Amino acid sequence: MPNHLNFKFTTVRGGGPPATVRCSCDDFWSVAQQRAMLELYPRVVHKEPRFIQLSREDIRIIPPPPEPKPLAEGQRLRLLERQHARFMGAKPGQSLGPPPDPLARAERDPAVIEHYQRDGLRYATRARLIARAYACMYLEDFEHGNPKLQGRFYWAGLAAFASKQVACTLEKLIVHWLARDTIRALGKGNLWLYNDAWPWHYAWALCPKSVEICTQERDAQNLHPTVLSNFSAQEWAKEVIACVPWHIDEQTGEVGKPIGQFRIAPLMSEAIEGWKRIEDESNPDNRRALCMDHLWAMARHEQGEVLQGLVYSDDDLIRNLEQGRFLRDRMRLDKLFYLFKLQLSFSAEEYTDDDEFRSEAPRGIALEHYKERMDWIKNTAQQYDKLMFGDKRERMLAELRKLAEWDG
Repeated sequence: MPNHLNFKFTTVRGGGPPATVRCSCDDFWSVAQQRAMLELYPRVVHKEPRFIQLSREDIRIIPPPPEPKPLAEGQRLRLLERQHARFMGAKPGQSLGPPPDPLARAERDPAVIEHYQRDGLRYATRARLIARAYACMYLEDFEHGNPKLQGRFYWAGLAAFASKQVACTLEKLIVHWLARDTIRALGKGNLWLYNDAWPWHYAWALCPKSVEICTQERDAQNLHPTVLSNFSAQEWAKEVIACVPWHIDEQTGEVGKPIGQFRIAPLMSEAIEGWKRIEDESNPDNRRALCMDHLWAMARHEQGEVLQGLVYSDDDLIRNLEQGRFLRDRMRLDKLFYLFKLQLSFSAEEYTDDDEFRSEAPRGIALEHYKERMDWIKNTAQQYDKLMFGDKRERMLAELRKLAEWDG
């Protein structure tokens, strides 16, 4: 039998004495998972009131709109020229002329345009919505957020910048031409990491005590039928839900047996303990250190227990990454083509020329190798921490607000 949660509230209609409601852990996780999907998909409300309540609201994932018509020849070329100029550091409005020949070849390839229209734009839009959801989570600008506690969801701020960077990559035609498996991996990894991580955060904001009681009860198989139907309707759901998360050996980076069904994993347990310590700590310096400890536990969870098995063990992606290393690090084509520029910018824009607000991946990095990837992420997290607690904090918050205000 699942654990049950007891809440007392005053009835909305007609006043009267407080009523005690028994809510199962399954319902608690259904609300959190449903709320995560509401950030990404339209909803149809059948009855008032217009707030989440499983018994009164049927949330449906609306199919995406028809694919947009291909851009006209001149429009496509102008788009590529603007992307090329931005990448090369041109001033706003400055044109550098036609892009290098490989970019022009990508722009002329009908198969590339079709893939870009069918998958790239849709994945990129979703990645920006995910970036918005993470940014709002950090800023405590969401239902049940508490601005006085801003900073407890420290990982979410870094995740917002990372999801924005994913969106920028997905929007590049050259990537669709040379690294189609990377597009698929980025789209899948970004979506299903969000489906795992965001509900943990939302649930903690909703009721930390309930998370403590219900941690072991999170299980996709036990979601409310409407929520489970929507959850299972998302792309790649059939192959993903049964596996995420995985056990991982952090010393070797080897993925072990799947835990599956979005149940609790060891590193996520560390992250939850981190939240408890953060909220119990009143000393600002100690709190900052605890925020970083929590961020690092979440980063290890996301990269090891979710993404290593979900995308970085895929042979097709590994071939794309090996090709990218050859072109970027041996032929040094990152000076010409933005496909090969591996970086994360702490800005709402794709790229910044401010070294302090940009984390460049080391040359030769094998992203598919867990330990190499984590070394770069650790350096990036330290850079993020320095900016968030230094004299650039207001600029960082301003960039997160821009991401939080994205409306499609």
